[in-house]
Amino acid sequence: MGKRTETFHAFNPSIFILLFFSLFLSQHYCAQVHNITSSQPLAEGQTLVSPGHIFELGFFSPNNSANKYVGIWHKTIFPRKVVWVANRENALSVTDTLASLTINSNGNLELVDGKQSSIWSTNISVPSNGSAALLLDSGNFVVQDDIGTQLWRSFDYPGDTLLPMMLLGFDNKSGKRDVLTAWKSESDGSTGLFSVGLAPQIPTQMFIWINGSTPYWRSGPWDKTKFLGIPGMNDEYVSGLNLDDNVQQGTKYFSFFLNRILAYMEISYKGTLKLMYSEHGENWNLNFEAPMNPCDHYGICGPFGVCKASESPICKCLKGFKPKSQGEWSKGNRAGGCEENQIVLWE
Repeated sequence: MGKRTETFHAFNPSIFILLFFSLFLSQHYCAQVHNITSSQPLAEGQTLVSPGHIFELGFFSPNNSANKYVGIWHKTIFPRKVVWVANRENALSVTDTLASLTINSNGNLELVDGKQSSIWSTNISVPSNGSAALLLDSGNFVVQDDIGTQLWRSFDYPGDTLLPMMLLGFDNKSGKRDVLTAWKSESDGSTGLFSVGLAPQIPTQMFIWINGSTPYWRSGPWDKTKFLGIPGMNDEYVSGLNLDDNVQQGTKYFSFFLNRILAYMEISYKGTLKLMYSEHGENWNLNFEAPMNPCDHYGICGPFGVCKASESPICKCLKGFKPKSQGEWSKGNRAGGCEENQIVLWE
């Protein structure tokens, strides 16, 4: 009877490490997809990544929020800044882990919750159901047909953030007006109190409005390179600001393109407009912000009033003028301004 022999191989740690990292990397990159189709929806735990790994789209929930959204952010820069939200007016529940973003049967991009109810859709006329959604390195999220024609673009539906090459302005003929609208709060992405855009008056100025109509701040006139009322605008980036005023077509659009694509302009839920940039893709730096102090607020001291932020109270009347309403003035509401002192001479 033959003698059975058994061969034992010594454990090789390097093989184990190689297998471990192969498994880890495969799981990591399986969570990243490069397009969304009817057969490949985007689910919780997956992200859509732009070709150059500059932007990323996925499900997220703001800090201390019961809401969940689909949004876009810069992939490698922290803290993470969400630059666009699909379902900002119709949030998912933070507990919904079965929601998905897909191309539906009529070719539209659609967000459905865990019960397969429609939460948000592009709602466009699509010539075929062979469409797909892609995220570009510009941050533009697009739906295109099977021959690559773009049918829908997120750049045409701005939220609270303007990215390089996006447009902010209006078309008088069509009535279309593109403005940035702030979040309601730090944890609620729905439309808030403040918005920012171009006013149709001449000379062209940028305004922050409260509730879409009440002026809160203005930029000062455009001087072909910058807005004169923003002294903090860094000259290094002035050449990247552009205002296209087409009188014949009745359109006026503002855009910016810095030396780098890693930049954004944002209107915060507190009413602050900021232009941020990243030098090396590591963190965010402030280029300018407005308003910078209470005296920057629109009409805070009213007609014939003078504002000095370093003094208290900050509003005073010009020499020879007095508060138009002493009662409102004493309450701190000085927007009514001042009126000329009437000197009565008695004979």
